[in-house]
Parts: sequence; structure tokens; C-alpha cells
Amino acid sequence: MIDAILNLLFPQSCVLCDSRILQRRWAAACPECWSKLEPIPRPYCPQCGMPAPVIEGLCGACRREDHAFDFARSLFLFTDPMRGILHHLKYSGRVSLARPLGRQLRQHMVEEGFQGSVVLPVPLHRARERQRGFNQAELLAQQLGLPLNRKVLRRRKNTPSQTGLSRSQRTINLSAAFEVRGSPPESVIVVDDVYTTGSTVHEIAKTLKRAGTTRVEVLTVARVLKQL
Repeated sequence: MIDAILNLLFPQSCVLCDSRILQRRWAAACPECWSKLEPIPRPYCPQCGMPAPVIEGLCGACRREDHAFDFARSLFLFTDPMRGILHHLKYSGRVSLARPLGRQLRQHMVEEGFQGSVVLPVPLHRARERQRGFNQAELLAQQLGLPLNRKVLRRRKNTPSQTGLSRSQRTINLSAAFEVRGSPPESVIVVDDVYTTGSTVHEIAKTLKRAGTTRVEVLTVARVLKQL
């Protein structure tokens, strides 16, 4: 009944296919477009969550100890429908999309056995957050049902966008980009929208562990499979 009233007073179209949205719980995208999102396929690395056709034990990057975090999982592949939903969330102000994404992240967090007791959204630099009006990682983290701390981790450098950078360029770009204020929690879940090469969460994990955190887990909505 509520959906019917809202659809009559405030008709809404899907941001991806422009069809009418009849179920408001899916926010600004229709159920058909949501159904096109592709979950991360198994099997995948038990540490970083990178999927592979055949994998025994850790992937090569985790065996080389390239990741400072202890555990990472992503929910969906970064395909065109997922790219469109996140683009509208971040750059078109469709913040309602964070609710259904966050609900699915919460279920995935439980299914994958996350142990962290406090959620830390990947911070934006204050200038970028002021320009955008919100931090999409924080909007997602608010849906997880765990204590959220947005103050302990700070982005001290307004780094250029990571888009289009190679892995080595991303590492240089993020060097000393984050700092910890006060005493960080012992075990945390770092939340972001997209895992591309892992450079951002690797740098965050290093920073947190230097400050005293013992376990860093990472939870993202989507994962880019092509590693640069």
C-alpha cells in the first residue's frame, strides 16, 4: 500500500534502464537490474577473496605477503550494471542505493564469518567529502549493524583519483595518505565500495597495524578482476 501511494505521488524510474520502479525497497534501481549483478564466483583465495578457476591455498599475492590486511571479501563483480549503480550512488547523489547494497553486504559479512567488532569506512579527504556531500563508504557501513567509527582513521592527503593508475602508481599515490588518531580498535572491518588492486586497503591496514590494531578485515561491494 505504501509503495502504491508513493508511486502515485512520486513516480520513480530506474537509473539504469528507465523502467518504472514499483518496489521502493530497491531504491533507485529496479529489481530486474539488481538481478543482473554477478556475485563473486567460487573458489577464491581464503585471504584476499580473489576468485580463480582452480586455487589451492593462498593466491600468489597473499603467499608473497603483498597484503597487510588479514581477510577480504567482495560481494559482486564490477560489471556494467554494478558500475552504473555505484556511479549513480557516488556522482549523481542517489544515496538511497546505499541501503539495498548495505543490506546485501551485511548478509555477506555474516555468511563469510567476519570477526571484526568495529566498522571503519574508508575515509575521503575532507575537501572531497565536502564537495560530494557524503562518503559512500560510510553510507554502506551504516547498514552493517555494527559500531561505526569514522574518526579514528583520517585521510591526510587529498590524493588524485586512482582511476587509470597502475598498481605501482597507486602505491606511490597512497603512500602516507592515511593516519590514525587516538587508539584504534583491536579488530576492525574496513568498508569501501570497490576493491580494484587492493592498494587502498593495504595502505590502511599497514597504518592501522602500526598504531596497534591486530586484525584488519576488508568488505567491499564490488571487485575488479583485472589486475593492473
